[in-house]
Amino acid sequence: MILLVIYKYFTINITEDQELLILQVKRGDKYAFNLFFKEFYAPLFYYCRHLVQDEEEARDIVLGTFQKFWEKRDRIQNYRNARSFLYLVAKNAGLDYLKQTARKLIRHNEYTLLLQAAETDPDYLAMESVILQRVYREVEKLPGKCRKVFELSFLEGKSIDEIAGILGISPGNVSSQRSRALQLLRISLADAPLALLYLFHSFFNR
Repeated sequence: MILLVIYKYFTINITEDQELLILQVKRGDKYAFNLFFKEFYAPLFYYCRHLVQDEEEARDIVLGTFQKFWEKRDRIQNYRNARSFLYLVAKNAGLDYLKQTARKLIRHNEYTLLLQAAETDPDYLAMESVILQRVYREVEKLPGKCRKVFELSFLEGKSIDEIAGILGISPGNVSSQRSRALQLLRISLADAPLALLYLFHSFFNR
C-alpha cells in the first residue's frame, strides 16, 4: 500500500520546452540529443544499478538504451513517449541480464506487481528512478564500513550473518552499523519524504 501511496502523489509535469526538445531530437539535432541524454542518464543509471546490482552492467544497459533511442528517434511521438521508451528498454535489458546470469530479483509482492504494471505505465519506473537517484547519493555519503553494511543489506539483500561473514565482523557490529546507516539516512533525507518512505518500505519488506 505504501508504494501505491507514493505513486499516487508522484507527478511529472511535462513542459513546452521538453516537448520542443524531443521535436528537435526527432529531427536529428545532436545538441538536443545531448541535452536529453544529460537529463535522463543519471536516473536511468540509478534505476539499472538497483535492478541488476552491477555498476558496469548498469552503465552498459543505459548507453545501449540511448543508442536504441537514437536509432528509432523518428518513431517517438512526444516527451512522455520518449521517457516511456527509455525506461521500458532499460527495464527489459536489465531483466534479460538477470535471466542470463541466473540471478533472482527479490522484491515485495506489491513492488513486483507494480514493476510488471510499468509495462503499460512507465511513469512508475520514472518515479522509482528519481527516488533511487536521491537515495543512492545519500548512501554514497555514509562512512566507509557503515555504507558497505548498508549496501550489502539494502542493495544485495544479504542477511546479518552473511554480512558478518563477508566483512569479518560480528553480527552485533553489523546490526549497529546498519542501524547507524538508517539513522543517518533518516536525517539526510528529511527534506525528501517520498524517498525516505520508499527507502524504509523497501528495507523492511525484503
